[in-house]
Amino acid sequence: MRIHFEIKEKLPEIIEEILHGERWITSVKEDISGRKLVVIRDPSYASEATVEIYAREITIKTAWSNYTYRLFVLGNNVWCEYNGAYRGLLEQNLLPSITPKESLLESEVLSSSLYGQEKRKLREYAEDNLKLKKFRRENFNEDRTGVAPFDHPKRVYDEFIKEDYVVPSSKEE
Repeated sequence: MRIHFEIKEKLPEIIEEILHGERWITSVKEDISGRKLVVIRDPSYASEATVEIYAREITIKTAWSNYTYRLFVLGNNVWCEYNGAYRGLLEQNLLPSITPKESLLESEVLSSSLYGQEKRKLREYAEDNLKLKKFRRENFNEDRTGVAPFDHPKRVYDEFIKEDYVVPSSKEE
């Protein structure tokens, strides 16, 4: 899934957090010609992310899942482009603060495995993703029931809860 959304933070704040964050260990690998290459490591797990910092753009690539977050300046605003699985959206341990300016569910998914290049709102993508998971469970004898914690990004999923979105039950009651 690839999605764009505007964020509240400014690039200098994000760079400061990356370079001096308390949640990870930072190593500057390269600092030449307007490009800084940084690796941030989680001290509790054997995970890391690679960060490329430029004057108007930051790219964060997670090591295990290979999800990419590109934070960039467009006009006077900062945007995030996420490219990865739905369940990983804003759920990585090695991410600086990224706060959507508006409801993330109203953001447009630019490309995805469900719709290809057809643009849809994240809300619709999330609902259809849940239907597809439920269909697979019911038709392919998967022993998992309900919604697993990793099936939906908690930060995005919490917005459904705030809107009184009811998750369809996988059991007949």
